[in-house]
Amino acid sequence: MQKYHENRLKRIIDETHDKLFSILFAMCGEAHLCEDIMQECYIRLWQHIHTVKDDHAILALLRQYARNIFLDEMRKRGRQKELLLKITPEDIAPSPDEKVMNEEKHQLIQQAINKLPQQQQLIFRMHKEHDMSYRQIAAELEIATGTIEKQMNRALRSLKHELIHLKRMDAGLIIYFSIITVY
Repeated sequence: MQKYHENRLKRIIDETHDKLFSILFAMCGEAHLCEDIMQECYIRLWQHIHTVKDDHAILALLRQYARNIFLDEMRKRGRQKELLLKITPEDIAPSPDEKVMNEEKHQLIQQAINKLPQQQQLIFRMHKEHDMSYRQIAAELEIATGTIEKQMNRALRSLKHELIHLKRMDAGLIIYFSIITVY
């Protein structure tokens, strides 16, 4: 009996897939969402296939499943949108402690950049702070793009070596602040 229901479901999917997709696309206009809803429709059909007697009414049943699932999805999206609208800037603003830590990290990063050799520092700032491409920097400084790449790689390696302790500092501060809040 199981094999019969499997073959029946395969046949139903083959016969209804395109029609169901068209119906759903007319409802929502999103191909990804259509595919997700169709998958859910066929799962529901599989769960109740033993109770469905009339194969001629299958498309109507799938249409009803699709409509209900689509409406559930729209309600869910509406709730998510409401939750997002309730978030205030204060909810996502950093705490005073986080602000201090971020300022300290920013200062440490700027100090590390300032320690770079002059050309590496210039190239790094042009690329990262002014969003210039390697080609634009090469044209501006009248040097080869390969030189820009080498200088950026060296700068990044130096910064990584210089700032590796920031990760440890973050972990240490998190532990420190969690200890303070416990006492």
